[in-house]
Amino acid sequence: MIKTKTLPNRNKSLLAVLGIITAGLAMLQILVFVFFSSQAVTLTQINQEKEKITRENHQLEKEITQLTSLPALEERAKELGFIPPVNQGSWSSIIYLAKQLPIAAAN
Repeated sequence: MIKTKTLPNRNKSLLAVLGIITAGLAMLQILVFVFFSSQAVTLTQINQEKEKITRENHQLEKEITQLTSLPALEERAKELGFIPPVNQGSWSSIIYLAKQLPIAAAN
């Protein structure tokens, strides 16, 4: 006959408490993992939206630069019927800028 040692009640209760604590910590770890996973998805969506808006902003800046260049403004003025004055005396308060190539072009 083999004799087996039985744990005292104090060790059994300690083992039960440690088992409950371990199970609780495992559940807590799962909950934290789920929480941060959902936050990562939200963060990814926000970053994608930010990149989309940044590209759109860059495109709009490029269009504004093109539309406000001197050659574009001159062409638009001609389309609207503007004509340069016939007499340009020294008393004239109108200053015409010469056409120049842009120093830096927008990408």
